[in-house]
Amino acid sequence: MTTAHEIHEHFLSNSPWVDRQKTVDTIKAGDASREVKKVAVGWMSTIYDLREAVKLGCDLFITHEPTFWEHAAPESKNRHAPGGKAKTELLEESGLIVMRCHDVWDAWPKIGIRDGWAAGLGLGEVVGFSDDKWSAIYKMPETTLRKFAAHVLSKVKSIGQDSVQVMGDPDMKISRPCVGVGCYTPKIELLEKGADCFIGTFDGDWYYWETRERFVECGAAVITVEHGTTENWGMKNCADYVKQTWPGLEVHYLDLYPRPWTVM
Repeated sequence: MTTAHEIHEHFLSNSPWVDRQKTVDTIKAGDASREVKKVAVGWMSTIYDLREAVKLGCDLFITHEPTFWEHAAPESKNRHAPGGKAKTELLEESGLIVMRCHDVWDAWPKIGIRDGWAAGLGLGEVVGFSDDKWSAIYKMPETTLRKFAAHVLSKVKSIGQDSVQVMGDPDMKISRPCVGVGCYTPKIELLEKGADCFIGTFDGDWYYWETRERFVECGAAVITVEHGTTENWGMKNCADYVKQTWPGLEVHYLDLYPRPWTVM
């Protein structure tokens, strides 16, 4: 018999970088001691994904981002506020267990969030890391920013993003792009380590006036995408990992979170 507690403990036990006393990776709803037979995995436990998981008869939903729009555990502030009430009622009525898999999966080697994002973009050889290891620089054949941005767009269109924002001279040469995890976007220190193109999200601390414009003045390019785009491939890998680790489970990957769309 496999329980949600067993799955939760497996992830934490294999993540020595996670502080168990401070992690947000806790059980958000349901009885973790229950047997699990069907699992849903998704980037964010939106009401749409939760309803689909219930429809599929899932016992457990593994989410990367918060269920109740609050990063810190236990996500109590919005449970009975607008939006949260509907989720709370659905979870209580269905008994669906919700487990967060954030701190462990961001840094999971090779298939986690950062490396899964880089692989999805076709970036392979790592030639440098940020001091905290959350961001990495990748080596690729030299090309122009215009062509590289078009390449990035061709990749992310497959996961629901219809455009990317670009800052920098379209004809500048790019050979050392860098990516980070989710809203923890690459920092200025990577310039000194050879990065020439920063790929990150609108979330977090990438303010135009404080960060992105500064990168460009320092001679680097900037490509900006949505948070969910950077983490979609990593969470698909998570679903595959759950299936491989517990082959007796039925696993579904769900990604019904709302995608922003561009008017042009």
